[in-house]
Amino acid sequence: MAKYKVVITDREYENIDNELRILAELKDVEVQDYQYRDEEEVIKVAKDCDALIIQYAKATKKVIDALDHCKVIAKYATGIDGIDIAEATKKGICVTNVNDYCADEVSTHAAALLLDVVRRTQEFNSRVKGGQWYRMGMKIPSLRESVVGVVSFGRIARAYIDKIKPFCSQIWVYDKFVSEEDMVKYGVVPKSFDEILAGADYLSVHAPLTEETHHMFHREVFKRMKPSAALINVARGALIKEEDLIWTLANGEIAFAALDVLENEPPQEDCPLLHMDNVIVTPHTAWYSTESQKKLQSTAAEDVVRVLQGKMPVNLVNKELTSLFEVEK
Repeated sequence: MAKYKVVITDREYENIDNELRILAELKDVEVQDYQYRDEEEVIKVAKDCDALIIQYAKATKKVIDALDHCKVIAKYATGIDGIDIAEATKKGICVTNVNDYCADEVSTHAAALLLDVVRRTQEFNSRVKGGQWYRMGMKIPSLRESVVGVVSFGRIARAYIDKIKPFCSQIWVYDKFVSEEDMVKYGVVPKSFDEILAGADYLSVHAPLTEETHHMFHREVFKRMKPSAALINVARGALIKEEDLIWTLANGEIAFAALDVLENEPPQEDCPLLHMDNVIVTPHTAWYSTESQKKLQSTAAEDVVRVLQGKMPVNLVNKELTSLFEVEK
């Protein structure tokens, strides 16, 4: 029987070569690789594990309570929604994420969606391939003369702003945790949430998913936006109440949506968003590049190794557990 048991509950990657190479540093380790997201299945295979690596599976209170001697739950993601942090902390289980990756990829994807919404490249492509050449009539406003709103002013949002600055004269930003002075220094216009809703022609969402931001975009919020506005979301699907967005788009409360994330993933075939001409959907791939995937897989495994070796993980989420580790000199 191996000294350490590491369970990977689920993953969307072709292989776990990076993880196996890194986890081999533990010398005597058994790695069990599954595709389980169901709570009971996760408990069954992970009950006696020393470390748990998860992607879409949820580490609920029930799951965490069932872990006999797990020391670390590592998530293949930046967001840690789906993990009961308080319960993990109570049991002395470190929770880690992958903090410093994919900012360039996500911001580039958001910029690509913005440019596609503005210039309607996908629609023109479909028309040409359908036998229709250029015809006047489609209204395309100037991006230079439009207002681009950004919700949040974190690392990815700033990378996005850097990329769209050459195209835009007016970039408005809402983030109640950042001072107006810092925003002005960055060359953007600080606005309240109400102001950005009322004034933005294109609104790009980069907020984290918390209890406060869950469904921050709902029917009444959409009604305060311009009927000509477009909403872009590359952050978290549950920031938007999906049924309200569908109603909003169907009733012309806003004009367009470009989404890399959905509240329910993958969507059902009959999801109305997949059948609306004024919606672009990409399959939660904003984070992806070959380089970012490698870093994502490697970082989760590296922090597992550190914890099981008695060292502080680099990406410790529940900082309350810092005292478990000696300060490295």
